[in-house]
Amino acid sequence: MTVGSAFWIAAVRARESEREDRLFDDPFARELAGERGFTTMAASERATGGENPYIPVRVRWFDDLATTTRDVTQVVLLGAGLDTRPYRLDLPATLDWYEVDRAEVFATKEPVLAQAVPRCRPHTVVADLSTDWTTPLLDAGCQPGERTLWLAEGLFFYLTEDQIVTLLKTAAQLCAPGSRFAADVTGTTGLDSPAMQPYRNWCADNGFPPPFGSDDPAALFQAGGWHTDYLTAPGAADANHGRLHPQPGGVVPGRTHFVTATT
Repeated sequence: MTVGSAFWIAAVRARESEREDRLFDDPFARELAGERGFTTMAASERATGGENPYIPVRVRWFDDLATTTRDVTQVVLLGAGLDTRPYRLDLPATLDWYEVDRAEVFATKEPVLAQAVPRCRPHTVVADLSTDWTTPLLDAGCQPGERTLWLAEGLFFYLTEDQIVTLLKTAAQLCAPGSRFAADVTGTTGLDSPAMQPYRNWCADNGFPPPFGSDDPAALFQAGGWHTDYLTAPGAADANHGRLHPQPGGVVPGRTHFVTATT
């Protein structure tokens, strides 16, 4: 996730939190987003023609997973951005929660959360996922022999396939059998569309890979050493909340998917 997108997502969370029918409540999101986040959100919605209802559903899906996965001792959130789950979700007090991202992200985040009381045990891991991130993670106290929940929310879109497979393999080596990995995987439909071209140009100009998508997320996870045990498309009955056009469950070619896999 780019730094700019982290502010944008925080703005989306803030707006959702202020709805009467909100899917979640993030009391920190508005301050984290700041003017930059709301400006970025407005520009994105002008370019795409309106509000994106998918993001709140995605946040809620990861929220639900984090609060219902009780057979792990630690969580690693890769590309954490301005996430605040350790401070707003009902999590076990003994759960260790590791957030991995770059220093500039935490420089914005930590002052806002300085007085907040965490629900679990959060740990900051300053690292760039395109370089060595395992050493800082282990130095922060992450235990390689423990059952772990790995979360990659909105991350794979910004990486190459080789980077994703390497990341998955590394995660599999750093945790005990029975660990889980959850991610959203964008489908390929629309990645080459005219509407996506300005973003593709921005990636080329700034040294970022083009947007990633896959219509076979199970194969992607298998290449990284994980067995997919749950896969659905946003809009299916188990990932909708009345916000999205109804979709069938399971694999829907071209669509984004929510995936969980185990070692």
